[in-house]
Amino acid sequence: MKTTYLYRVAIGVLALVLSTQLYAQENKTINNLDASSKTAYFNLTTGKEVADASADWDIAFNRTTVLINGGSSGTGKVTAALLKDTSFEKVTKRPDVDFRTDSEAEKAIPTGSGNGWYEYNMADHSINPIPGRILIIKTSEGKYVKLE
Repeated sequence: MKTTYLYRVAIGVLALVLSTQLYAQENKTINNLDASSKTAYFNLTTGKEVADASADWDIAFNRTTVLINGGSSGTGKVTAALLKDTSFEKVTKRPDVDFRTDSEAEKAIPTGSGNGWYEYNMADHSINPIPGRILIIKTSEGKYVKLE
């Protein structure tokens, strides 16, 4: 059985001034980012998929794995945090959490069913987002982005 991974990503770009004051917010929805047979690299500033040879990416998707352009996954300075038990609407400023990069031992956004952003349903072989899990990405430009 072939499983297709198509991402619907709700992106809220949070440009912050100093610590936690919200400066501007813009919401975009990206539908059908195909990461089923190759890694899909995405630039959060432009809101577009970029070529894999480019260094101009912030986040990448490969099936259920989320990669960050920093640490072991890329040459950028992107960091990320995974928030639990909240909602997209409730996150209006930079959370006071540790931001991480990918490492060889573990990714900034944990992998595996129930560990990161999704759960795998063995009955129907579906991948389902876990409600209340929000990804916060700090881009190389220092902007904060929330993803659901």
